[in-house]
Amino acid sequence: MKDNPTTAVKSGKASFKGRMMGRLAAVQALFQIEQTGSAASAVVLEFLEHRLKQMKPKVDSTFFSKLVEGAWKVHARSDEIIAGALKPGWTLDRLESVTRAILRAALYEITETQTPAPVIIDEYLNLTHAFFDDAEVAFVNGVLNTVAQKIRSS
Repeated sequence: MKDNPTTAVKSGKASFKGRMMGRLAAVQALFQIEQTGSAASAVVLEFLEHRLKQMKPKVDSTFFSKLVEGAWKVHARSDEIIAGALKPGWTLDRLESVTRAILRAALYEITETQTPAPVIIDEYLNLTHAFFDDAEVAFVNGVLNTVAQKIRSS
């Protein structure tokens, strides 16, 4: 028996939106971890028990948890890679905390998943638009394209 195509499309859209919302929540969680010094696992638990229940559309909580825990676990290495993509004279500390969170999450996905880099970059550029103007979006685009080329071509 075949699935109803309408159901498949709806579930595909729900899955896509759930991952999109998972990325948004992950950026917020990574920001909170950096600002408060809380353990990633504690922040993930807080989000799962409180904040994500209120988000619409529904968040892919498994994706969210994996993204936050993974991105924070490797953030020191990610920061080195990001710093290497910055123009001379720029340091990671000069970046907005939200920008660092966006770059860390995106870099984790680029290095640890099979999702095509252009798809990941596009998702995080859309997310960046939610927080910043076009100049910051262009900056994030430049950094992500630079690191994606280095990582995925090696």
